[in-house]
Amino acid sequence: MLGVFTLTEYMTEQEQVQQIKNWLKQYGLTIIAGIAIALIITSGWRYWQNYRNKILTHASGVYDEMLAARAQGNSIGAIVQAKKLLKNYSNTPYSQMAAFMLARDAVLKKDYPEALNQLNWVIAHSKDKSMREIARLRIARILIADNKPQDSIDSLKKIDDQNFIGLILEIKGDAYLALNDKTAARTSYEQALKELPNGEVTRPILQMKLDNLA
Repeated sequence: MLGVFTLTEYMTEQEQVQQIKNWLKQYGLTIIAGIAIALIITSGWRYWQNYRNKILTHASGVYDEMLAARAQGNSIGAIVQAKKLLKNYSNTPYSQMAAFMLARDAVLKKDYPEALNQLNWVIAHSKDKSMREIARLRIARILIADNKPQDSIDSLKKIDDQNFIGLILEIKGDAYLALNDKTAARTSYEQALKELPNGEVTRPILQMKLDNLA
């Protein structure tokens, strides 16, 4: 039976207190330092979260102002708010959506260099791989519209999000067709059809493109 008892059970209360004092004397500073570090980390994390939420709230407000100006036909006001997002809130999704808006407006004006500039900004600043891939797809389409199909193909060499592989292959097919390389275009379209889900809304258009090559 004695073997199951620990040494502490044979100590008097005074001896146990003394043992705790000795243990604290030996390891006290380490424990205090550990507690202090933990408190600093916790406080720092809470501060960062509060700061991040505040930034997102401000960015959301500016984005709403941009949309309101756009809805009212105030294009200058919308651009002002969009550029404010790009300058002051570049690490938020709102700035990237503003860049997409500016790129779209530039395409409508056939100002392709400005559109490419905005889309490249998204690629450089977004931490969301889907956002970067969407920007890259739009760049590729713009390059085809600007009679630069080979540049379009080259722009699609890097892939951030494999979920877009079907659309990537379709745009490559468009670029090859613009280069009058019907064999490569057909191959790309066929591969794209294999990648796109059956319910994908772009499948009928893609099938039409492939049929037109027959």
